Amino acid sequence: YLEYANLIHEAGGHLLDLINDVLDMSKIEAERFDLARQRFDARDPVSAAMRLIRLQAHDKGVDLHGGFPVDPVLVEADKRALKQMALNLLSNAVKFTPRHGSVTLSMRIDGSILEISVADTGVGLSPADLERIGRPYEQAGGSDQRRQGTGLGLALVRSMAELHGGTLAIESRLGEGSDFTLRLPIVDTSARPTAEVVPFPGTAGADPA
Repeated sequence: YLEYANLIHEAGGHLLDLINDVLDMSKIEAERFDLARQRFDARDPVSAAMRLIRLQAHDKGVDLHGGFPVDPVLVEADKRALKQMALNLLSNAVKFTPRHGSVTLSMRIDGSILEISVADTGVGLSPADLERIGRPYEQAGGSDQRRQGTGLGLALVRSMAELHGGTLAIESRLGEGSDFTLRLPIVDTSARPTAEVVPFPGTAGADPA
């Protein structure tokens, strides 16, 4: 019964994510998506996304790594949108990474730019897929992987990044993995965060907190 309950919970969470993706994309396309900007530590929503994806990565046998600046990274942005962008990038990477592969998230500061990179050792993308991916409802991979989503995840990341005045860059080689880099001009430079990076607690290669 516990297994049934866990399956129902997982399926319900997945359905809710799909519904939210469709609703958010509809708002963006209708130019009715308003950013709720606030000042916060960018490590908090990105760490929350890491915690949410950890079980999915563990169940699939994928090593999850993360590195964050040791000091608070104060930004002016939409906190929910930043968490969703990180979660979509991580979920996409885990989905396309086979067992015994790895997914690594890194966060760094470049002046007023917050850079979040998610790299995987997954199946990679062909040149043809690279041209399509990131557009609404476009999907790569086999039929099993396509059934896991709507094709909106990366499109939402790109759109939300652009609403923040940022960009999403994608580099990939078929059979070798992919690297997704989010650059957002949202850092409060008066806070002067350090460049030192520490591992995210609980991920592979880090000591649990």
